[in-house]
Amino acid sequence: MSTRFWWLALVLPNVALAQNLVEENLSGVAQDQPYFTQDVGNSRLIFTEQNLPAAAHAAAVERRLQSLYEANFGFAMDYRMAVGLMSSHNQIANGYSTQYPLNRQINYLAGAEAVDYFATSRWLDTLLSHETAHNYQHNAKNNVVSRSLFKVLRNGSVGTPLLPSIVPNLFESRFMLEGNAVLNESWHGQGGRLYSGRFRAMTHVHAKAGYLTPARLYNATLNFPYGEGAYTFGAQFQYFLAENYGLEATNHYFNNRSRYWFWPFMVNRPMRLSVGENFDRSVRAWAATMAQEAEAMQLASGPVVARSHYFGPLNRSQNELLFLTSPKPAHAPLLNRYDTTTAQNQQQQSSLATGRVFELDQASYTVDSRKTSVWRIHQGLFDEDGRLKPGTAGKIYQGSLADGREVYFDTVTSYLEPQLYVGDQFYGAVNSSVLVHNDDLYYFVQNGRERTLFRNREAVATVPGFYSIVCDVDDSGRVYFIANSATGSSLFRTDGQTTERVLAADNVIDARLTQGDQVLVAAISADDYYYSLEPLAASSDTPFDLQLFWDGPGGLAEQQAQFFAELEPEPLTTDTPYGLLRNIRYSGGNIALSTQTEDDNGDTSTELLYAVNFRFADPLARNSINFWAQRDKELSDLMGVGFTNNQFFLLAGLNTYYVAHDGYADASLGRDTRDFGVSAELRLPFLQTGFWRAELAGNYYQDYQLDEREPLAWQLAIDRRESYGTSWLTNQLFTANLFTVDDRGDTINGAEFNLGTDFPAEFYLRLHGKYANSDTAAVDRFNRRGVELKKEPNFIINDPSNFYLPALSHDLFAERVALNELSLTKVLNYSGYTFKGPLSIRREGVDLSLRRYAISNANGQGDIDINQAVVGFNFDLLVLNVFNFAVTLNYTYSDDDTFTERNTVNAGFYLPL
Repeated sequence: MSTRFWWLALVLPNVALAQNLVEENLSGVAQDQPYFTQDVGNSRLIFTEQNLPAAAHAAAVERRLQSLYEANFGFAMDYRMAVGLMSSHNQIANGYSTQYPLNRQINYLAGAEAVDYFATSRWLDTLLSHETAHNYQHNAKNNVVSRSLFKVLRNGSVGTPLLPSIVPNLFESRFMLEGNAVLNESWHGQGGRLYSGRFRAMTHVHAKAGYLTPARLYNATLNFPYGEGAYTFGAQFQYFLAENYGLEATNHYFNNRSRYWFWPFMVNRPMRLSVGENFDRSVRAWAATMAQEAEAMQLASGPVVARSHYFGPLNRSQNELLFLTSPKPAHAPLLNRYDTTTAQNQQQQSSLATGRVFELDQASYTVDSRKTSVWRIHQGLFDEDGRLKPGTAGKIYQGSLADGREVYFDTVTSYLEPQLYVGDQFYGAVNSSVLVHNDDLYYFVQNGRERTLFRNREAVATVPGFYSIVCDVDDSGRVYFIANSATGSSLFRTDGQTTERVLAADNVIDARLTQGDQVLVAAISADDYYYSLEPLAASSDTPFDLQLFWDGPGGLAEQQAQFFAELEPEPLTTDTPYGLLRNIRYSGGNIALSTQTEDDNGDTSTELLYAVNFRFADPLARNSINFWAQRDKELSDLMGVGFTNNQFFLLAGLNTYYVAHDGYADASLGRDTRDFGVSAELRLPFLQTGFWRAELAGNYYQDYQLDEREPLAWQLAIDRRESYGTSWLTNQLFTANLFTVDDRGDTINGAEFNLGTDFPAEFYLRLHGKYANSDTAAVDRFNRRGVELKKEPNFIINDPSNFYLPALSHDLFAERVALNELSLTKVLNYSGYTFKGPLSIRREGVDLSLRRYAISNANGQGDIDINQAVVGFNFDLLVLNVFNFAVTLNYTYSDDDTFTERNTVNAGFYLPL
């Protein structure tokens, strides 16, 4: 029996063995609109002509924010911040901040889709204040080592692979990072998620359950509410710190934390430096406060109709209430149809994206943001196949009038706040989703710290705060809406004269009227969302006026609100196009060191292995230039230069190398190696819509291990994937890859496919097949001719004809190879989280696989069939609370001992996608 151990940068069962030289751009689509730049203070604005007004506004906001944040966080950023305002070709309700490749933030314009979730009056202002907080959190380098390394390597990494750290706070938990960013988005007088009753209700129900512990909060767990928990609980914890110790002390935590470059996982000591208490005691004090507040909280307790791990808003279609639920977080959702006349709920599996369900033209749709082609991301109505309903591109659909006119937010013009349209006509700026009922429009408009409910253009009632969502209208014309209660979120109604509370529950976040005096509500528990039938019971309570400590006359929020009201946009022009030479900068370096011990007939020696990379890139990550050097396991020393561009429809990557020292020559293998060479890749994605994707790709590589070898490969790849929730594997999978490889007059043709599906209880079945045939006149292992079977994955050479054969004694070449594999995986969900310990486990998986290789003319010695049975164990782990990776252990039995070992144990660890 033999054992192998390797590091895998990415592992997906039976997929390509190599990484691409060039990847698609994650900041913006290919063939995007032209961008321009202008420097304002310590910011470089990146914008299109279309969003120039929004960019001028953002420049003024950033000038103000950075002066405030410098005082709050305790330092000035060491590198100019790029502020990208992406074009309408990228319709995404999101934004993000990074320090690598450069100190930047990327802001998208489609936030009107999440207007109720964010509880804010202006999307762009809230997004800028949130993302800029991230820039300050990560940019802190309060130590001489990080600052010195930054001068040389910028924001790279040194070591094997993490230490010492140039950007120490990159290793901070999302609980702290996102919570603090929500804190900082919420004190500018325009709302923010700290004003959301949904956030407060979620926190209080978890407090009642005793779930607010350091281990559950600080770790990247798979506990409900999953990724949302970092924002929800983190925000409430950060507010507790700011209320008790001050906003500056709370924000100074990140500068204090960055002092510990030598162990950038420190949390107790920097917390004590900042607020006088360590993290453990601070969390316990906050949790006790939340639990005390939650004692007065009432929960919805009626008959439960459905449960879900993700929130699906309610919507009405005639006598049915439509909503999506995910009772199993790792499987496709269910489309619920609750009949209000019979009180029966029907469920059917669905592939709709989570959102409000609309029934149109005898089909179901939800509002979503997806790629509709290789060069466009659109918002609109998407069906079960993930396809855009014609005529809805760029529309955040709210409903339709009897005459067929659509009611929607226009994505392109809603950068600052939602712009409501009816048909082709602009209706007005609003600050909540819109209910279309009997041809009347119901919505809220923000005015300072109050929100006014409108029926069409008529003001109906005014409520305090930034959080209110229209739900329904009864036969008497009374309007039902969600708003803050003292401990969470509840249902209220108004007739224009009197506003009253109609449910005692404080965990209700959506509702629709049913028969009689009942209402179907969406409510929050500590373990999921649930949909229950509740009786209406009116009381004199009105929406709770949530006052945070910065509110009130002369408070910080009022000052900021006044600033935004008087904001004068910065004068920007389109005189400076965004170009490569102006924007590419040295962005970072990476140095990794390791050792390799060799045993030569009892004479052991230890050799140093290294990999060094210095990267130049632009803020939109369109271009990169890499200067690199490495020593491989054969002790060959290589250096080179690489270039990639993903700005256009055709993606291009080029990598050149020079062999400074040839390890093969030292090994005296009698092999002619190459002194220098090149590898190149062209990729042409031509289909990306719904769940489908397809591309053509060409790869060329000059092999330095054999100077005659220059494979040129062409591929046509098509795949369809569906992934849901917390699923560890793809739920539905189809991939097909046709390829041809030419080398020294030999041609290899072949094909590969994968089929996969999931079953209840997180079982996954996979079928994999691959075939390759070479027309070589003579299979030759030493001259590397024929179809290659490798004993270890290769992440350098992107040759689609290669096969990976575990337990192989040495590399094998053949005339023809056919592989069939059937695998069954069961995912287990036994978790154990620790805050102070170095290792936590999130879940486990067990694999059973059967493989058959039919190999013709193996190494020129004849045909052979190799059958393998594999038992694998996978462990989804967390190291030091934040680093998610998996460990895999596989036992392989092979029925051949000519080219393979009969019993092999393979061990590896990898970073999942």
